[in-house]
Amino acid sequence: MNNRGLSFRAQSLDNKTPDPVAVQIDNQIIPEEDTDKRRELAQNISEVVSDGTQVFSEGSHNAFLHGDRFLLETPPEELDNAGRVTPILCYGHVPDKPPASWSGKIVKAVVGFAEHIGRTISPESQEIAGHGVDAILEETLKKNRMRVIGKTLWGVGMGVGASVIAVLIAFVKVSTEITRLRKRRKKVLWGAGILVIVLAVLGVIYKILFRE
Repeated sequence: MNNRGLSFRAQSLDNKTPDPVAVQIDNQIIPEEDTDKRRELAQNISEVVSDGTQVFSEGSHNAFLHGDRFLLETPPEELDNAGRVTPILCYGHVPDKPPASWSGKIVKAVVGFAEHIGRTISPESQEIAGHGVDAILEETLKKNRMRVIGKTLWGVGMGVGASVIAVLIAFVKVSTEITRLRKRRKKVLWGAGILVIVLAVLGVIYKILFRE
């Protein structure tokens, strides 16, 4: 959905009437005619299940996490007309800083939607659903810790890399200066050699001219 609240979906028990679908805003059921909202919620649920990670499973209770999006499946006491379990689906986003009461609020919201459509979530199922929400939170915190560690390692790596580059630049500068001094030394030695030759030639000429 476009808001970041909770959305719910349940299968119709007669498998004929439209599935009850609602957002948390006063649990108003999305009309059958509003196919866009129904399709959007169905797509979001499908993405979390197919692309996310299953972080909890106990009986017909399941919890999935994909990024900051989660899906909680909680079975009511009622079965469909074929005798099958029809879990109530709760879709939403994990807040950046979930309060301590967040787990309880999610379970309470699921119970509220169930009652709104005439379903019943037993106390035992409510407790298990709470464990599912706790698993979602635990996995989220673990991913956040890994993200922080990754950023820290990246920062350290960048710092080390910068230091290595600085050392290489200094080394290149020193090497360049040494090369320049060597070239200057060669020029001085070359000039001194020429001077020696010139003096030697002048000495020979002097002996020739003034040997007597």
